[in-house]
Amino acid sequence: MCGIVSILAKSPEIAANSAPLINDSLPRMLETLNLRGPDEQHQQRHGLAWLGHTRLSIIDLSTGSQPMFNEDGSVGTVFNGEIYNFPELRDQLKARGHTFATNSDTEVIVHLYEEYGEQLFTHLNGMFAICVYDKKNDVFLVGRDRTGEKPVLYHETDEHILVASELKALLQWPDMKREVDRDALALYLNFMCVPSPLSIFKGIKKLPPAHYIKISNGQTTMAPYWQPGQHINWKMTEKQAVEEFQELFEDSVRRRIMADVPLGVFLSGGIDSSAVTAMTAQAIDEPIQTFCVGFADGHDERPYARLVADRYGTQHRELHVDTTVNEAFPLVMDYFDEPFADSSSIPTYLVSKAAREHVTVVLTGDGGDELFGGYDAYIHQKYQRGGKLTSKLNRMIMQRAGAAGLEKIVESLYPRKSSAWQQQHWQYLRSTVWPHQMPNWLGKKSFDTENFFRKNTWLDVQDNDPLSVAFRFDFNYYLPDDLLKKVDMAAMLTSLECRAPFLDHRLVEFSLRIPPTLKLRGDSLKHVLKKGMEDHLPHEVLYRSKLGFGAPVMNWINGSLKELSRDLIQPGCRVEDYFEPEMVRSVANTAFSGDESNFRTAHQIWTILVLEWWLRKYVS
Repeated sequence: MCGIVSILAKSPEIAANSAPLINDSLPRMLETLNLRGPDEQHQQRHGLAWLGHTRLSIIDLSTGSQPMFNEDGSVGTVFNGEIYNFPELRDQLKARGHTFATNSDTEVIVHLYEEYGEQLFTHLNGMFAICVYDKKNDVFLVGRDRTGEKPVLYHETDEHILVASELKALLQWPDMKREVDRDALALYLNFMCVPSPLSIFKGIKKLPPAHYIKISNGQTTMAPYWQPGQHINWKMTEKQAVEEFQELFEDSVRRRIMADVPLGVFLSGGIDSSAVTAMTAQAIDEPIQTFCVGFADGHDERPYARLVADRYGTQHRELHVDTTVNEAFPLVMDYFDEPFADSSSIPTYLVSKAAREHVTVVLTGDGGDELFGGYDAYIHQKYQRGGKLTSKLNRMIMQRAGAAGLEKIVESLYPRKSSAWQQQHWQYLRSTVWPHQMPNWLGKKSFDTENFFRKNTWLDVQDNDPLSVAFRFDFNYYLPDDLLKKVDMAAMLTSLECRAPFLDHRLVEFSLRIPPTLKLRGDSLKHVLKKGMEDHLPHEVLYRSKLGFGAPVMNWINGSLKELSRDLIQPGCRVEDYFEPEMVRSVANTAFSGDESNFRTAHQIWTILVLEWWLRKYVS
């Protein structure tokens, strides 16, 4: 894994005038990314572009330094991520006459550009943030992977465009304004994070997944390069679904175990990480290393992880999260350069830290829930019809029919079109503060978050049944902006690379074709995935209730973080400059009293606490 910084001057005159400024600023920008790339740091001017890179060596340890160029030095690139199909791409490019000087996946990128131009991204199977500059033709490209595993942020002026892996790198640019974007803040309050294309600061944007930016002759355009366009195959049988899943999943894992450094697996005890562990253990001859985390407050899946570890003879290590929260909180909060209120970022950091002592790369189960229907809330969503009363009645009818063994009738009752109710219902389930409550927090001119989510969908799921509505929202926002950002940032804080086999774009496209009633057979989640893994995992792991990866926030607030939280959140705190003071104090009083009657209180107090810390760190 790596960090990238690129700066493009939009004309030769601008490049000449700003060269001293860029040469002075670029090293400072790169220094903020040293945890992403602790092994090497390089920068080079290439025509009108300055390309900077910090490297965590994973593949081709001896000759994989960046920036990297084509044969005549006209095309240069810096790249963060992994290209899993680079061996076959290299063979194809060699057959077309291209010459390679390294064994690195990075070099494939410059030759793909020579062959396909801006369509190069469509040929890649991987996770990536890529900058390419063609100095002969003055073409600058910036691309992000299909599902948003790797971050890309940018800032554009009349004279320059700046691109970086993290917000904190862009903040090193002279005169970069740190003006909080109130719309982004409203989305954070609603959703616990800031979704693309916004960032928390005005003037800094995030490149959406599956998109690229092209700058040529001073003109900037942005376009998607991937829209699967898959429709549900309502005639797909269970047998067909299971067989295709097994074939794709096995190949996806096989591609992601390629590394020239030690590799392991995050094994939580859930189905997704257990499935990844099983496939990895069967693909590698020697015992693999697995890592698990459990909470001191009862949320503990370690016994299930041990079942899988024992079955496959892994070198298994466990972490018990207790007093370490005190030490981890300031480290994680400082590194996350946007307010980010998913509390599981702390245990993710802690298990990453433990894993990094033994390996450089880990495989994760991220994406399994969103692709194959793994959240309990999906069951509730499946029964939604025109309103609360009709939804409740529909659920009673369908569940009784299911209990009577009338599965065909149950599936025939499932609608293939949704209404505004189903869309609103799912967004409300994903809200920390409901949209209609936002004026109470932000004042009368609060931002319309519901409209934002409607307008910024980057991957359009073709079908519109109640579950597809939920899958669309989660894949467009919850997965890239919350879950994948959490894993990327928490792991990079420890210089650990994470790879997600479930997010192979072929598996994504396949998942869009699976009938939702097959993903959720009756009220059983992940039916296809469970059937596909029955020969590989213990029954106790496959068929148990899902716990998720939440953190015991209220216990932390009134336990190990009690003194810190009360010091930060008190009358006159910085948050009150942005949120209505009476709402902040009401939530704080409820949380500090230990009242857990409303589960959203825990999310809200954590949202306030994180924002207060962030404001003190990043906004003068």
